[in-house]
Amino acid sequence: MSAAMVSLLSIVALAANAAEDDEVVQIREQLQALIERVDRLEAQNDSLKAENEQLKAQGEYLRTETRGLRKESAVHAAEASKVKGSDWASRVTLKGDLRYRHEQTSDETRDDSGARRTADRSRDRIRARINAEVKATESIRLGIGFATTEGGDPRSSNQTLSGVFSRKSLDLDLAYFDWQFADWGNLIGGKMKQPFFKPGQSLFWDSDVNPEGLAASFTRGAYFGTVYGYWIDEVSGPPSAVAADTMLYGAQVGARLPVGEATLTLAAHYYDLSAGQGRAPFYDNNANGNTTISIPFGTSSIAVLANDYRVLNVGAELNGTLRTLPLQLWADVAQNQAVDDLDTAWAAGILLGKAGDYRTWELGAAYQVVEKDALFAQLIDSDFAGGNADNEGLVVRAGYAPVKNWVLNATYFMTERNADVANSAGQVGVDYERWQLDFNVKF
Repeated sequence: MSAAMVSLLSIVALAANAAEDDEVVQIREQLQALIERVDRLEAQNDSLKAENEQLKAQGEYLRTETRGLRKESAVHAAEASKVKGSDWASRVTLKGDLRYRHEQTSDETRDDSGARRTADRSRDRIRARINAEVKATESIRLGIGFATTEGGDPRSSNQTLSGVFSRKSLDLDLAYFDWQFADWGNLIGGKMKQPFFKPGQSLFWDSDVNPEGLAASFTRGAYFGTVYGYWIDEVSGPPSAVAADTMLYGAQVGARLPVGEATLTLAAHYYDLSAGQGRAPFYDNNANGNTTISIPFGTSSIAVLANDYRVLNVGAELNGTLRTLPLQLWADVAQNQAVDDLDTAWAAGILLGKAGDYRTWELGAAYQVVEKDALFAQLIDSDFAGGNADNEGLVVRAGYAPVKNWVLNATYFMTERNADVANSAGQVGVDYERWQLDFNVKF
């Protein structure tokens, strides 16, 4: 081989080796780049794994927080429900009482033959009452009450224990709203408690009478007052009939005045029985001693009021202490301005002590005279002289509380019926006595 050929082959071999080295370098560079890419991907993968673990941890934390918030929300909801229930309960006042009474009466009234009309009577009676008052708004209270009764008698909530254990009636006793339209005044509507002042243990109004209609009352410092319009008898009929309703309109003003360490309350009360004369606004067709006349009614006749009743009533009550005992002196005087005779009523009494708290007691006495037409007799106390006007007599009472809200009472009525006007048998000053022993519990 020539030298030239050898040189050429050497050059070719060197070129081939150079070409191979370039390829190797490129391959190595590519491998290096691939390795770096793989490293980056692994690093990214590790980062993603870390982020994923972090997200998982955050998710678990959020789930835990959500469960906690749900529990907390449930607790808050329960607490809110309790608060709401507590708020409702705080707006309701529930009161009531139960009385068990043993009573004996003796009535010397005779019939036309001279025989006693009624034998001495002994009976046991119960009275149950429950009243609820709700604060409906900041200024309106609603009241509703139920009481035992016999035939809906407006002057008595007693039920006589009789009738072979028969069921006893429970009737609507109160249903009213009381709107305080100003800090000094209230408007009351419905069947309500008596909204006016009565001195001491005055019996001119029976305490069980709950009038029906509208009343407005005010209190301003030492002064107070009430005006009212009550429905006695709603009347309907043909256009030719006299259909005016029998109403009772009245007003009272008074003041509570300091007298040394005592308090003197004075009040003047006036009421007018509208459209009552010539009508029979009676419960159970009984005039309760007021003067009546007979008028034709169909084929027969009925007894109606002979007079109107426009009654002016003045009362006073002094409350103080005798040593450490509460002492109350009171007086009540009334006159019917619509008649000229048998038109006056008066009563006066004393009460020493006050039975109510633990081991407290009271003693009281009062004397009363109610002439035949002095007062509208549907309203007077049903126990004194059997609930009839034309009466006079003495009431003696005692009470003792062995524990708070439990009072034992004893009351004796030594009275006369037909004190001025003879009955059909010609009797005047008929003895009527009543004993009452009471077991009272209230809440």
